[in-house]
Amino acid sequence: MSKQPENRRRHERKSVSTPAALVLAAGSLEGETVNASLHGLLIRAKGRISVVVKLNGREYRGRLVRAEPMVDGGTYYALDLDDPVRVD
Repeated sequence: MSKQPENRRRHERKSVSTPAALVLAAGSLEGETVNASLHGLLIRAKGRISVVVKLNGREYRGRLVRAEPMVDGGTYYALDLDDPVRVD
């Protein structure tokens, strides 16, 4: 019998669809390449990519924890925010 993957989320999720703007903070990260192709690089770096999210007239600060390309050309961005999100 196979084990179910552990849910490491700290808080319950709910489906929400509302316009949002993601603003990347200025700065840079230092690291090294892991692998390369003709048009891409995988880079391992220390540090965090800080962001500001504008949502329903409010601003939330946090950091990017994952980016995942979608088949339709968009990208999912997973964020860890400093304050609770209000999506009323």
